[in-house]
Amino acid sequence: MTLVFLDLFWVRDTAWLMENYTGKRFWVNFLFTAFVLWVLLFNLRGYWHKHRKLALALLIFSAVAYFAQSSYFGVYRKFVTVFDFRFFVTDPVMTFELWWEHGLFLKPAAITLVACAILFAVMRMHPSPWRWLRWSQGALGVALFMLVTLNWYSAPHFQMVPVAYAGNLISALEFNLNREDYPAKPVLEYRDTVPESSPSMVFVIGESLNVGHMGVYGYERDTTPNLSRLSATQQVVAMRNAVSIGPRTLTSVPYMLTGLQGIDPHGRIYSVPTLFNYAKSAGYSTALISAQDFQWRNMDKLFVDQDMDHFEQGSHFSPDVSVSVGADDYQVLEKGIRPWLAQQGKSDKPFMLVLQMSGSHTPFSEQVPEPMKQFLPEENPNSINAYDNSVWYTDYVLNALLESVRAQAPDSWVFYSSDHGEHVTGKGGAFHGDFQDEVTHNSLLVFPPASAYDAVAAKVDAPLSQADIFATMLELMQVSAVTPIDGLSLLGSIPENRLRIVTAYMKTLHNDPRAALVLPDRRIYEIDFERGNVRFSGSDTVIPYSQWEPQYRNLFDQYLNVEQKEVN
Repeated sequence: MTLVFLDLFWVRDTAWLMENYTGKRFWVNFLFTAFVLWVLLFNLRGYWHKHRKLALALLIFSAVAYFAQSSYFGVYRKFVTVFDFRFFVTDPVMTFELWWEHGLFLKPAAITLVACAILFAVMRMHPSPWRWLRWSQGALGVALFMLVTLNWYSAPHFQMVPVAYAGNLISALEFNLNREDYPAKPVLEYRDTVPESSPSMVFVIGESLNVGHMGVYGYERDTTPNLSRLSATQQVVAMRNAVSIGPRTLTSVPYMLTGLQGIDPHGRIYSVPTLFNYAKSAGYSTALISAQDFQWRNMDKLFVDQDMDHFEQGSHFSPDVSVSVGADDYQVLEKGIRPWLAQQGKSDKPFMLVLQMSGSHTPFSEQVPEPMKQFLPEENPNSINAYDNSVWYTDYVLNALLESVRAQAPDSWVFYSSDHGEHVTGKGGAFHGDFQDEVTHNSLLVFPPASAYDAVAAKVDAPLSQADIFATMLELMQVSAVTPIDGLSLLGSIPENRLRIVTAYMKTLHNDPRAALVLPDRRIYEIDFERGNVRFSGSDTVIPYSQWEPQYRNLFDQYLNVEQKEVN
């Protein structure tokens, strides 16, 4: 119990506890790790007498953990992260210089002495006489430790100090070791200097935003007052014919950040550079800040690598983040993005930030703070009013974000696209995942500097894909893709007869064998690869995939038969 109070009220503080005590994720992580620590301490009794060297090593580790965590929390109000371990390895001298300049000493030293004294006293106790009890509880402690530190629901800054420190240390080691499991990516050339014309850029990924509920796209309710004003004053272009890459987050977000679209049953996404890789090679400072849980299904391992300078996710901003409800988008702006932008003001480098919002995911009513709700009453958590409130809140946050970005970088570019649309029935249950227009027709917003407005506005009715944002950002960085990408730059020409693909047939979502070929007017051919058939939208006629027109079929066959091509 002494370590629990030490952890909550001395390493952390009462103000932090009051901010987080209502969150399920906080209690799950803290209580789980408190139990793990108790089990481990139970099994450490007698170690000082029987395993002196190991006991000394544990004391040293505990001292480092408590001192580092309490020092870091005193400055940043959070615990040491995987990124901090990487930074220390890269430049240990600078780490110590920063600590000496900004860190605390007396309080962390006192905390460390108390914690180590408790551990020393426990290790000098006599062990349990029942050896089977020690073995069983030891195995349980190790199993629970691995579960709580490596599970996607893990949030180290809500865990007890030594478990959080050990978990992030393991994650840092795992980060480097697991890179060997991925195919090798092409080597990029890294610039020594950045061209003066390279603009800073922000790519905002929304969540479940239905174009039909946005005032800027013609919805009868004024759900987007800021976007409508910005559109009227030629500060944003709302593209009218853009489609999603996939109907689910795991089939859209990874591909939005690699410039790919189309089926990917063999995982070509794992062998291509990401937006962060290209930006870093171009001399940019890079960051990913997500209101959601970016560890879900190991999505972080696709992007969080040596070329990402800064990474924060939903659990850093809220103790109650789940798969459905992320952190409050405005709080992410306030606590994560604005401080990061302020840091960029101290650098001569342009920056490239990707922000993932919690947006309009079900349940809609939980995405918006009560005082901010405009359309009442909300008859149920997934009512029309609840959804429209989430759209209004997205508009509110986007406007605040734009003001913050432009204050830091007046000629910056800001892009927005939701991961996919959403069925809004007023009752819930429809969700998303199919290829109907409510899901595939996508909001794609471009906030260009004034000098580029006309060039972007010329594409307002062009047949676009989310992948085009990636291609546009590469052109603005003045770098060329080293592997094929499917996006087209909005600064170039877009063919009027362009075909686009929306699909769930991707390795990031267990290869759900469905896809849609989208024509320029957004009518679709829906393909079921498992059944081997194709159906045209609005028709009940189904034809065998093998009899489909070759010019369409070839768009998919090149990726279906990739292994056969390699053999030949």
